[in-house]
Amino acid sequence: MNRKLMIKKLGMYILGLFLYALGIGITAKTNLGIMPVSTLPYALSFILPFSFGICTFFLTVIYILIQKILLKNDFETRQYLQIVVGVLFSFFVDFSMFLIKNLELQKYSEKLAFLILGCFIVAIGITLSVVADVIIPPAEGAINAISIKTGFKFGNVKILFDSAITMLAIIVSLIFIGHLEGFKEGTIISIFVTGIFTKILMKYLSKKLHLFIETSK
Repeated sequence: MNRKLMIKKLGMYILGLFLYALGIGITAKTNLGIMPVSTLPYALSFILPFSFGICTFFLTVIYILIQKILLKNDFETRQYLQIVVGVLFSFFVDFSMFLIKNLELQKYSEKLAFLILGCFIVAIGITLSVVADVIIPPAEGAINAISIKTGFKFGNVKILFDSAITMLAIIVSLIFIGHLEGFKEGTIISIFVTGIFTKILMKYLSKKLHLFIETSK
């Protein structure tokens, strides 16, 4: 792989991570609920003396350990780079929360509009990261490892995985906070809206993005 191609792929991947984190930050500010995979670290940030980003990194380490335990010797050495991805993504989460700290949403219609905007930005981030194909994100890596070991389809495992994370977030919130943090109607909305946006973007942008990368070969 030539240097120019690698720079383009890395640049697209990092931009994708940032937009993913920014989208999550925007959905969090709506107070309508955030993406399922982020519900637990978001809830933990209200309990532990750590930021949303740092709590996200804690989960990243757990996801990597799950892969190592399940895959054992089949866990590729290069996948340890997921730690770097986790550090970057966690930083982007906190940086995004800082960027939008003064965003105040009063009306429900405004909150809903920004929730959808956040989902759209997340979808762009997912599309860029998938097309760049640099390293598998930690959460998806854990899901893939479970899928390999159980024989269940990736999509089915992802549904169960996201559901488990969300349930843990609900339990932790109710026990330690006394009310729900992170999981609300927006969490359910985000699942469908982000999925729809991602499908549309992958359909109409993936070929152009691949062409952009391949011009470096």
